[in-house]
Amino acid sequence: MRMKKVIATALSMAMAMGLMTGGMGSVKADGDKISLLLTYPKEKEVLYQCIEDFTTETGIEVEIQYMPLEDSRKQINVMVASDSLPDVMDVDNTDTATYARMGILADLTERVESEIETDQYYEGTLKQQMVDDKYYGLPFTANNLCMYYNKDLLTQAGVEEVPQSWEEVINACEKLKELGVNGFGVAGSQTTDTSFQMWPFIWGAGVDWENLDSDATVKMLDFYKTLVDNEYMSTEAVNYNAGDNANQFTAGKTAMIIDGPWRLRSIQSDAGFEWGVAKVPAGPAGFSTVLGGHNFAVVNNDNTDASWKFIKYMNSPEVMGKYSEAENYIPSRKDVADSLEYFKTEPISTFVEMMEVAQPMPKENYNKVSDVIIQMWQSVVLGKADPQSAATTAAESIAAIK
Repeated sequence: MRMKKVIATALSMAMAMGLMTGGMGSVKADGDKISLLLTYPKEKEVLYQCIEDFTTETGIEVEIQYMPLEDSRKQINVMVASDSLPDVMDVDNTDTATYARMGILADLTERVESEIETDQYYEGTLKQQMVDDKYYGLPFTANNLCMYYNKDLLTQAGVEEVPQSWEEVINACEKLKELGVNGFGVAGSQTTDTSFQMWPFIWGAGVDWENLDSDATVKMLDFYKTLVDNEYMSTEAVNYNAGDNANQFTAGKTAMIIDGPWRLRSIQSDAGFEWGVAKVPAGPAGFSTVLGGHNFAVVNNDNTDASWKFIKYMNSPEVMGKYSEAENYIPSRKDVADSLEYFKTEPISTFVEMMEVAQPMPKENYNKVSDVIIQMWQSVVLGKADPQSAATTAAESIAAIK
């Protein structure tokens, strides 16, 4: 794609350290230029076009540097030590509080409250940008999880209605077992995208993650134990990341999985059967899902005015709608989702509907909390602990993190 004024620099891991000590520091903006660190996948042409349009409209050049999300988390201290932070960072919502407490993000509270229509955003998306009642970013995209289901397999098994509750999932799985397939599947390996798939069931059970030693946690773990004990879900799930789990679905080996809107395109191209998207089945506490997404944050330096212009532009309804529709993300603004026909049509409309019950993940120490959640789940699935003892052990681990 032709980029007149946007300079795109793709970083590989081999180049990362060299660039951290020189490249980023050498492009500090002078008011007519900003540096931007992206952690989104590089294959986002619409995003680059939006950035180019910003340059055309404002005259502010944007130098883009790319680093995968996990790599950026590992390199953040190196960037701080070498004074090579960019002006704007694409930040996962679970990292905002960490970076704010490090003192590297600018407090945007006054600008947000005076210049942004905060009442147009989904409530949770803005809460994820706040630390101690101050704003440290603007949400660009949002996402959540729903249930993908194989219509053909459900029909063959005699399941007349898409399961809407945990009990209905169990009943459907009993029938699907006769077909020789896994009724239900989740990603269960030791990665953060795995714990992401656990949160809808944690919230659906009414679990307080800060107090896991509870009846609600036991009920949630009992649900998974029932799936495994009855061979409705394979114990191999402990080795699956989200992509592996999706592959089991498109191969016709698993009838129902939990995944996000970003998976729509690959399932549309790879699934050789009729499929659909439904709400995550309701637990004892009702329907729920997890709220994810990315935000743009401004680094606390002397170029915050130009950086603010950029993130405000990217949060405009036109830009947010254009990018979200192209990439199957959910706009973080309700008015954008309501105004575009695309977000009113299936299957994306189910994800939009679930935004009303989407709950944000813990903002503090998320990676450590995530590890505890996965270990608790794995111990039950692999038969190493019963639900009650797993919940008690996890609660002790959470207390140690605090």
